[in-house]
Amino acid sequence: MKKSLQALIVLCACNISFSAFANTTPAMESPLSIPFSQQIHSYQYSGVVNNDVTNDFSFYGHQGQKITTLVTTDSAKLWVTIKHPQMKQAVDISAISTNPNQRDTYTLPFTGQYHLSIGEYHAISKRNSSQNYTLKITLN
Repeated sequence: MKKSLQALIVLCACNISFSAFANTTPAMESPLSIPFSQQIHSYQYSGVVNNDVTNDFSFYGHQGQKITTLVTTDSAKLWVTIKHPQMKQAVDISAISTNPNQRDTYTLPFTGQYHLSIGEYHAISKRNSSQNYTLKITLN
């Protein structure tokens, strides 16, 4: 009986360990910090957006600077928003266009840390869908 109990405990411990490894998937660090500086004015990221999950980025910007985003994808279902703590709500800076590879420019209204998100429009996305994309950002 004692050996059976020990074997059962070992099996349960192994099962818990394997379950922990099986559920680990590489995830985007959220938010991913964009290292803009006086020398670095542009940044590029390639990723995947799943229908209910956004990819989030952060960067420091100055009032009056212009941020230009270009999302390259096979789908017109992706949006890009920008938010600063002094803004009441995020601003959708992605153009609604028949061209999914639209370049959009936005002038930063405040100095400080900004939060940029990219996601898929829920109204036109398919259940359990995912979209590959490349996001190019320039800050001038």
